[in-house]
Amino acid sequence: MASSFDVENLLWAIGILALPLLLALPAKLLYQTVILGVGPAERTYRGTVQKILDSGMQVEQFRGVLDDEARRLGIKPGRAKLNETDLLYPLSLTHFLLTPMIFILPIIGIISLPIIILGIPVLYALEVILIRRRVLINMIKLLETWFGKQVIHIPDAGYEHCSNDAKVLDGSNIAVHFHKVPRVVFLGLFSWLIIHWTLRLDSIIVEFVLSGLFYILLLGIVGIIATALESNLVLVDPARGRIIPIADWLDSMLTPIVGLGLLFLLGRDLMSEARDGGNTVLFSATVLMVLYCATAVGMTFQWGYTWWHGKSVRKQFEAQAIDKLNPQSYDLTRNRGRIQLNVRCTMAERLSSEIAPGKNLTFKDLDNLPSAREGVLKNPQNPLD
Repeated sequence: MASSFDVENLLWAIGILALPLLLALPAKLLYQTVILGVGPAERTYRGTVQKILDSGMQVEQFRGVLDDEARRLGIKPGRAKLNETDLLYPLSLTHFLLTPMIFILPIIGIISLPIIILGIPVLYALEVILIRRRVLINMIKLLETWFGKQVIHIPDAGYEHCSNDAKVLDGSNIAVHFHKVPRVVFLGLFSWLIIHWTLRLDSIIVEFVLSGLFYILLLGIVGIIATALESNLVLVDPARGRIIPIADWLDSMLTPIVGLGLLFLLGRDLMSEARDGGNTVLFSATVLMVLYCATAVGMTFQWGYTWWHGKSVRKQFEAQAIDKLNPQSYDLTRNRGRIQLNVRCTMAERLSSEIAPGKNLTFKDLDNLPSAREGVLKNPQNPLD
């Protein structure tokens, strides 16, 4: 039976693990109230953006309209763009669990630097295999043919919302990239817990090296696939009446494995430390250190690889999807509670014309949504007519 000293240390360990959650709650509240704003002007502006989202069109097509609306309501451009981003790519409590890393960034950056350096050639090799050698698109083709699914294209409302321009530190750009960070961060903690549980090594340095190598492999595979799948391909299962973006389908497979695996491994290792007379407080502190190191690596991947090279990867994959699958592009709209999914044109036509950068619609077009598609935009020939 565990002694009172063991129980006390176990409670301290649980308290240390709960610290990120205690910091995340006020951080999320601060973000929503102070940074985004909760006044009538912000609510009105968000309502205008929501109308565009319900129409199934892209926010950037209404950039002129939204800029005029922000000026009319007295909202600064940065805050207006950030409110758009919050509707397109909302930050959940999970994201704010990682924010304490900012306060210890120099230390965490130094510790994570070897993993970042080792990861560069691995990312390049995986990109060659998955994208340039067309392994990923061939896997999706097999998914379509073997399992009776259909791959279509539905443009995301945030298309071109975050551009690779000089404003790297723009608030909306940071929010967009940070939105994608957790899915690769928790792979780092998952990798360390697996190595810690299965090998039980005496040397923590060797343990960190092995888990770092394992994390680099998982990060490269998941990160590159997720970046490529931002090309808005959607998996349709007519038999079950489901429409699932392939990127979300990937997340739906990873989340239970990583999420439940983290809870199981974390609980098992913590109780094992307590029963065997180990230092549970040190274990909990190590868990947080690994989590924030993984956050530093994940953010480096997001801002380094994805921001710098992600658009090129997406363009390559889009070209492969058009060549291999030639999917049809659909409109998905909501008007007064009615959901409509209508075929519009091929994916190639959609990317080269209607959602190409430079479209600027007006307030009149916004008021006429979703009928503006037929009256204002040049309608490519429907492939089913």
